Amino acid sequence: MVLDQLTDGAPWHVLEFDEKTRQLAYILMLPLVDGVFATMLVSGYLQSFTSILNVAFTVFAGAGALAVLYSEAETTREARSMVKKVAPYLILAGGVVGVLAPIFSQLFHVQRLQYATGLAILVIALQIADIDFVEGFSVPAVIITGLLLSVKSPSSIQATTEYLLPALATVGVACGGLYLLAGLEDRINVDTVRKGGVLVLGLISASLFGFSVPSEAGLAVLTASVILSLRN
Repeated sequence: MVLDQLTDGAPWHVLEFDEKTRQLAYILMLPLVDGVFATMLVSGYLQSFTSILNVAFTVFAGAGALAVLYSEAETTREARSMVKKVAPYLILAGGVVGVLAPIFSQLFHVQRLQYATGLAILVIALQIADIDFVEGFSVPAVIITGLLLSVKSPSSIQATTEYLLPALATVGVACGGLYLLAGLEDRINVDTVRKGGVLVLGLISASLFGFSVPSEAGLAVLTASVILSLRN
């Protein structure tokens, strides 16, 4: 119901999407507009290919996106068509966030933002896991609070392309992965993918809090969850 209300908003009607595609676009664009992705970029987490894969398949093309895709599309062809329609807009928006992200590092203390991002991702993971006590927590509120506590006085503000490549790589991998997973609708168990995604998000959060987490751990958990989710 909430998703229906949000996707009925005027901005989405500017894009020539049908109702099904608008819902997929919303769930994929959310990490770009709620501040999580920008703060992950400036925190330095997206510096390796395994980190890019972790974020692409959990924050973007995770269980939420798969659930929308599988529930709305009636055929594999329709599902892949929806992904192809959304992909250019997601990549463009990811590029914009990548260019503007350096402003975050100039305006805010990055280490403090790491903690705020880690807390926000932990809240997302617990909400996906249906943990009742976190339902009252707002991810945007966590990010905004973190921003307020991290403000510094910059000598100058300048947008650069420092984070453009990892931003484009992350959203590009997310689109490609979602396109491939669209063909597994009849063979994949979304609940299993969701549980794996919760664990991966937990590992990402721990890493941002400063704990030593092997870079391959998240990818290993994600791969295992996809394999285990395949129905015979």
